[in-house]
Amino acid sequence: MIGRVLARTALIGRSTVSGTSRTVSNAAAGKVNASATTAMEYKQQHPRQLRRLPRVDSGPSAAEQAVSNILYNTPTAPKMQTERHILDCLAQDEPGVLSRVTGIMAARGFNIDTLVASKTEVPGLSRMTLVLKGPAIVMEQAKKQLEDLVPIWAVLDYSHTQIIERESLLVKVSIAKPNADGDAAASDFMDSQERLRALRQLADLFKGQVLDVGPSTAVVSLNAKSDRIDAFLKLARPFGILEAVRSGLMAMPRSGSATMFESEQSAPQATIAHDEAPDLSNLPPS
Repeated sequence: MIGRVLARTALIGRSTVSGTSRTVSNAAAGKVNASATTAMEYKQQHPRQLRRLPRVDSGPSAAEQAVSNILYNTPTAPKMQTERHILDCLAQDEPGVLSRVTGIMAARGFNIDTLVASKTEVPGLSRMTLVLKGPAIVMEQAKKQLEDLVPIWAVLDYSHTQIIERESLLVKVSIAKPNADGDAAASDFMDSQERLRALRQLADLFKGQVLDVGPSTAVVSLNAKSDRIDAFLKLARPFGILEAVRSGLMAMPRSGSATMFESEQSAPQATIAHDEAPDLSNLPPS
């Protein structure tokens, strides 16, 4: 009996203590909630400003850098060297020979600068002189193809031979003094005579001749090397060049090693950098 009383007393004490603790905890909780700030209120009162991260330049990608290194470190291809060649073809005088010769040269990618074809002192024999530019290796193949043509008797290469080369020029130059409007109309007679006199002096320097004289124009003939003709045309341009006709290069080998004209040198062997390959689609079939 006494034990039951003690146990009930202990239960009552426990319940009292637990109730007291609950009351204290509730009071403390009410006190904290009243003085504390919730998370939402704090975020509203202190808005966060996001800072931009510093941009880091990572540079080109690995593939781009590899391609760039390959492009800059790969050596450039050597430029194709072209030389000036002078060929003399002895051919049978028959139709179609000239077109076949030029077709072979065009198929090989040669740029023909000048071509002179005419009859010789032998009946039925023609002579063609070609001045062209192209690689020396391809030139040998082109010469062999020319020699294989039936109408061709022989192909002579004067590229590295002491030769006499000449070219003829006919040029019509204005001798009228330009008026205020810039037209090349005939003006005072004395002015035309002064310009004609200056033109004669220029032609004499190049061993040329004045073949025809008109009221406002004059025709000059010149027979010289190609570079001298280029120089004469450059000096005659201020007069006003109306027309110009060039015959092309004519070549003939010298008589021997010792000649009376030692100043005449062999044909100039100009080496020119060939920047771009010829467009083979525009060339005729070989």
